[in-house]
Amino acid sequence: MQASPRVGRQRYLLIVLTSCCVSGVGGLHPYAAVNPWVLVWSDEFGRAAGSGADIAEWLYDVGTAYPGGPAQWGTGEVETMTTSTRNVVHDGAGHLLITPVHDGSSPTLGWTSGRVETARTFDAPANGAIAFEASIKQPDVSGRAAAGYWPAFWSLGSPFRGNYQNWPAIGEIDMMEDVNGLSSEFATLHCGSAPGGPCNEFTGLSSGRLACGGCQTALHRYRVELDRGVSPQELRWFLDDTQVFSVKATRVDGATWANATNHPFFVLLDVAIGGGFPAAFGGGPTTATASGVSMVVDYVRVFKRAGAFSDDPLIPGVTPVRAMHVSELRNRINAVRGRFGVAAYNWTDPDLTAAPIKAIHITELRAAITDAYTAATLAPPIFSDPALAGMPIKAVHIAELRNATVSLETK
Repeated sequence: MQASPRVGRQRYLLIVLTSCCVSGVGGLHPYAAVNPWVLVWSDEFGRAAGSGADIAEWLYDVGTAYPGGPAQWGTGEVETMTTSTRNVVHDGAGHLLITPVHDGSSPTLGWTSGRVETARTFDAPANGAIAFEASIKQPDVSGRAAAGYWPAFWSLGSPFRGNYQNWPAIGEIDMMEDVNGLSSEFATLHCGSAPGGPCNEFTGLSSGRLACGGCQTALHRYRVELDRGVSPQELRWFLDDTQVFSVKATRVDGATWANATNHPFFVLLDVAIGGGFPAAFGGGPTTATASGVSMVVDYVRVFKRAGAFSDDPLIPGVTPVRAMHVSELRNRINAVRGRFGVAAYNWTDPDLTAAPIKAIHITELRAAITDAYTAATLAPPIFSDPALAGMPIKAVHIAELRNATVSLETK
């Protein structure tokens, strides 16, 4: 939300990859036969009534700027963000309330509110996808009483942390914003440079105003998917399971897209008051603006989906092992090793195009992924046929490695 004019509890079947590290053909379920969205993190806001945000999972943003960052959060908003339970509190019924509160007689002074961001960051697997989703009821206020209200569910690229001067190049994905109680939502990608630039800042690449009937009186689901497994890569926004907007990588140059998306993100929730975005739709706050109307958050969830492999699903005893299968695993395993701080593996026979697949290739893949599990402080996988020397290389060996790799990619 930098410088921008920016029911059910579980709708996904989270399929357990029981074959992740299981030996033997009978227990093996090749990954791509299911290729599910995997829930990797969530907050269901089940803490006691009157308690603040879970500080093990959320960081409070306080004051009117990041340390050394642009004043008024870079947007011109007028509130001061706090850690007070007046502004951020659990209601005891499974919701987090973020509430702007006004004290005093000046319409633009004396506002406090809440802004929290996930302590963790989340990235899409190589050739896979990541999704951020929340169930939210926007502040139930409209007309003159809503002037200046600016609720948001959004994300920022992790390179922003500790820098605070590299927006919008590092990417901002706004899953939901509304202003002035318009019973609408805006979906936006901010990227490139500002003002202007390839992403039309400070507006960004935006859906514009989308009708969102009932979004101030009931919970609705807002979701964005960053899909690196399609060509061109794509961002897709959803409201209650219906896609409402998309931006493809070809909308901008390759460097702009990579700088904006090829890194982890952290997720934010806040209700701002005033600033450039509300000003573009009538302005505020004014003496008529209501104090104390909450944004209600039912949950925030992060999902990952691993990318596909060639010849999925592998059929043990039927599908022959090819050089492509090993090359794909090498690339994916080195990517996941990097994610957990392990150097790239130095493979035997780097060019497999004309080489037969040998036991050493499978042994190296096993060692390489085991190193990554150790770095991630997870129990290493157990593979069938531990002594491969002299044995034929079978589809089951590749399938086991794929499952082990995907399991780490979706952590």
